[in-house]
Amino acid sequence: MRLYRSWPLANVASVLQIYLCCLSTYQSLAWATDADSAVHEDHNHHRLLSLRDQSHTLRDGDVGGRSYEPDFAGLDRGIIGRAPEDVIALANNAPQPMNIQPGEIQYWTFPKTSLQAPYASPAFDLPLDMSATTNTTCLENDLMQLATKQGTTAATRSVWLSISICDQPSSGEAGVPPQLEVYLSQSSTNQQPDQNQHDQFITIEEGYGNVTLSRVSDDIWVGVRAPQAPDGFEGTYNYELAASIDGLYTTYFRGDPNINDTQITAWDTDSNSSILSTGDITNSMSNTTVFSRWMEKEPPFNVYVHDQADLFFQSMSRSICGLRNHAKAQKSDKHMVKIGGQPKQLFYVDGLNSSTLYYAIMTLERSLGYSLAGGGGTVWKATSFTTKSDNNCQIIYNLPFCKDVAYAVPSNPIFHPNVTELGLLYDRYTNESYQNFSKSLQQIPCDTTDSAKYSLARNCQDCDDAYRAWLCAVSIPRCEDLSASSDDNRHLLPRNIAQQFINGSAVPNETTGNLFSPENKTTSHYGVSRNRMIDVKIQPGPYKEMLPCKDLCYHLTQSCPAALQFACPLESRGLNYSYGHHRQGEKEWYCNWPGGPNLFNAAGALGFRWWWMVGVVVTVAVYVS
Repeated sequence: MRLYRSWPLANVASVLQIYLCCLSTYQSLAWATDADSAVHEDHNHHRLLSLRDQSHTLRDGDVGGRSYEPDFAGLDRGIIGRAPEDVIALANNAPQPMNIQPGEIQYWTFPKTSLQAPYASPAFDLPLDMSATTNTTCLENDLMQLATKQGTTAATRSVWLSISICDQPSSGEAGVPPQLEVYLSQSSTNQQPDQNQHDQFITIEEGYGNVTLSRVSDDIWVGVRAPQAPDGFEGTYNYELAASIDGLYTTYFRGDPNINDTQITAWDTDSNSSILSTGDITNSMSNTTVFSRWMEKEPPFNVYVHDQADLFFQSMSRSICGLRNHAKAQKSDKHMVKIGGQPKQLFYVDGLNSSTLYYAIMTLERSLGYSLAGGGGTVWKATSFTTKSDNNCQIIYNLPFCKDVAYAVPSNPIFHPNVTELGLLYDRYTNESYQNFSKSLQQIPCDTTDSAKYSLARNCQDCDDAYRAWLCAVSIPRCEDLSASSDDNRHLLPRNIAQQFINGSAVPNETTGNLFSPENKTTSHYGVSRNRMIDVKIQPGPYKEMLPCKDLCYHLTQSCPAALQFACPLESRGLNYSYGHHRQGEKEWYCNWPGGPNLFNAAGALGFRWWWMVGVVVTVAVYVS
């Protein structure tokens, strides 16, 4: 333990005498920050276990003004010295929650003994391909950065400090209090750093801040200050401060500010729910152990969804404990899926309000316990989405046949309590249509010599995959509000406008040139839905359809034998009423393909990039009604 005062010669002699007398009884006078790593013969082992149990108890409440008071058997407190009474000690990867009043400052130390503690095990058991390149866009790249950063010599080590605001003063009106302030010192002459005297400080944004200190060889001193809250604010701050020699105990990934780099995307919404997805978790091939382990793993990620109008919440949106305490609770369903050829995790969030702008924040939280490297968890940059206003679109997902379908479809409120029933209705209808194609494909010589095959570039499995993807896209249309619009409406087509609205009211009668004109109501592409089953069994009323990508059609005709006589409509002969397309010269898409996001509801992005399509089955074909 570091000594904080000089000793007279007489005291030194006394210590030597005590030490020699106790040498045969005590095996060690060392401090261990990881109690489980202490040998059982160590006479201090029971004290370490007691300290660990106290630390865990303190996580669930206020630790008050508990001071750091080292207690070694065999040494009198009067001769060992100690830190100032109001300084609290931190152990490695062992944060302590603390309340602090506005205007108050609290002091902490990460002592040299903790600095020299054994390295800790990681808090997460994730199937990572550590040999993969780190410049990929998949989620695995971020997860590899969470691996423990152990290294340096025993004399000096890097120390990672992180702080999370768990609660803060509030007012009855909109507004947020100032963030906490954190000051650091590595000098024994300044054991209580503050705003007037410090070596450096930690910037806290939206409830979280961190710093990395390199080549540390001695005690670190920390001051946490709560600024005075503005008039009208009441309550205290609560925060968690953590120090680690293994890497950041809690992490925030801010992503690339120049792109929509959030690692989570809102695929679609309806009026009271949203379907969200991670990006590709790994780039590993489907025949690898890493790929299989991800698909078999219990979904490890969580998502928090919150109304963007709540500024109080936004001020803690990068903090794991802040999210737990203040994100509004919604029913959430999680699945591991293989969409686009790679593992992803889907989130279905229910209980939202219509026509509301939300944040969705993905987290990875502790799975193996306290006192482990990275055990505080990880928060990723938020993404935005807006719920629909009409109640005749409903999200379906996790279908047996159309596995890549995870978006809103034309619906009716009678199906809203049971998403599964609506999904199976669409899925069975599509599967029945597929059976006729399957019989036709069986007549094609697939397993034959190269000279007898219909193509050397494609085979029957390619044709089957292309047809299935195209069929799912055209049989299960993607639904949008009737009022939805954009700067390019060619990919949104009004449907079923000849029918009454979902609330039973009749559609208006408008003059020629308007949507509800007599001419439009009698045309096949405006007056009815794409499939008659929708108008007969579901009766959604008027809505808009995001048209399937025309590349689905082109891919189908390229993948299947000419004998099946698939063809796509020409630009001047109905293509624009059947399919959407991406904008010429741009890498953004504005059409529906199974396994892709809906651009209208992803408020944080203007479009999804063409490179997302790499390795994805992009099925295309013409639909003949």
